[in-house]
Amino acid sequence: MLSVILLVLLSSTLTKQHLSYPINFCSMSSTCIHDGRGVCASSPDGCTRRSFLDQCDMYEYNCDYGTQYMTKVTSPCTSGQPDFLC
Repeated sequence: MLSVILLVLLSSTLTKQHLSYPINFCSMSSTCIHDGRGVCASSPDGCTRRSFLDQCDMYEYNCDYGTQYMTKVTSPCTSGQPDFLC
């Protein structure tokens, strides 16, 4: 019984978190598979929205320009006001 408890405790310390913050968009863009499903993404403050061809394009844009757009809706953005008051 003691060996089982030690095994569980030991195995939990050997695990590695694969996605840790801050998110590395460059590594995500290099492993992403384009699916062609458009996404609407916004900046962290919610004041800027952009449409991307798919989530991989959003990762590439974040990598190239040092931004942190995140997916809000899985469809292209519609014109209108931002999500929050800026």
